[in-house]
Amino acid sequence: MSRKVGRGIRKFVPRIARGLPIGAKITCADNSGAKTLQILTVFGYKGKLRKLGKAGVGDRVNVAVMKGKQDLRKQVLQAVIVRQRKPFRRPDGSWMQFEDNAAVLIKPGGEPQGSELRGPMAREVTLMWPRVAAIASKIV
Repeated sequence: MSRKVGRGIRKFVPRIARGLPIGAKITCADNSGAKTLQILTVFGYKGKLRKLGKAGVGDRVNVAVMKGKQDLRKQVLQAVIVRQRKPFRRPDGSWMQFEDNAAVLIKPGGEPQGSELRGPMAREVTLMWPRVAAIASKIV
């Protein structure tokens, strides 16, 4: 139930049901200027040959900006998934589900591009991305 995070540090990271396949269009939840994103690849996804990769809450993905500021459009950037519609189970046995799918654009080092996050964010993201959690207005 746990996987290695960082350099030799073992944290409990629950397995999340992945509900966003490659090609899914999601909303951008920060104020970086992007509005709609499309998932291109999922970092760290290992699956069968010719099977589409899927992303869940807390996963880092490559995205293309479909709608937004002109200087951001058609660029490939990195993002972290902060909300997903597909229900996922928490370690305490409760189920969690959001109204939409959303991501936050990040720089290659893990620093968020925007200065504020619109809407709620899943608690599971705070374990893996503390800098993204710092700009969140509401953590559920």
